Amino acid sequence: MTAFRELPEAGAQGRIAEIYGEIRTFYGVPYVSSLQRHLATMPGMLEWAWEAVRPAFVSGALPETAWRLAAEVELAPLPRLSSAALRLLGVDAETARIIRNVCLSFETVAPLNMAMGGCIRALLQEQPAGRMRESSPGESSVWRPPHVLPPPPATLALDAVSPEARAVLLQLAADMDGETFVPGLYRQLAHWPGYLAHAATVLGPLFNDHKVTRECQRLRERIDAATPDLLADLPEPSPLPGDTPVAHIFAAIETYQRTSPQMICFGRLLREALPGQKEDARRCFWK
Repeated sequence: MTAFRELPEAGAQGRIAEIYGEIRTFYGVPYVSSLQRHLATMPGMLEWAWEAVRPAFVSGALPETAWRLAAEVELAPLPRLSSAALRLLGVDAETARIIRNVCLSFETVAPLNMAMGGCIRALLQEQPAGRMRESSPGESSVWRPPHVLPPPPATLALDAVSPEARAVLLQLAADMDGETFVPGLYRQLAHWPGYLAHAATVLGPLFNDHKVTRECQRLRERIDAATPDLLADLPEPSPLPGDTPVAHIFAAIETYQRTSPQMICFGRLLREALPGQKEDARRCFWK
């Protein structure tokens, strides 16, 4: 079983480090998603991809479109946890706040990854771009990203957790071109094994629940349908780096297009099942 390869933020240098910084700013979270960290392992690929899609982030077209479409997801809630039940799972009030922000960050990031992945896939398929308006927004655009969420807990590697926690994480894994991919949401929740076990138990049946899978598929369709309009705000991309593993990138994007709707749905369900105060109103696009 092969681990999914990523370039950690601490290991980024030069232009990769600059791009990581821009991604944190435009995504509104204090970390870089595994999608971009994976692209960074391929020489020149993250630089090419970010150069291609960055104008749609600067203008706000891609984030606002993705968040608006994600807000249309409709889900039946999970049973709400009491504070006493959470304490039995090893989660106190402060930890519950951290978990709430973890879930909210993936609800924020996943739609952007879907839209970015869709644009990259379309550009790799040579779908038309370069129809930017003459007065295309630049750095002075009035759009501003949301303020950044608090730093999340570390995203744990499979070999950094107990055998029992690793077994639970693998229950939540997906295949990515023959490699094992465990979404970051679950690897961050692995800091609290009791809560992770609870999350895996309540979410497990939803992977095959027809209502949930239908909402995930509808979200994919809505974002796919929005891709041509997003491409219209992009310039013609630069030539691809030499020896680009296009088939692997397609497989990676497909995995994200499959798991990202789950991050939106499952992150929201877990967050809304927590007791206590509601999340920051700036993220009201989920309501």
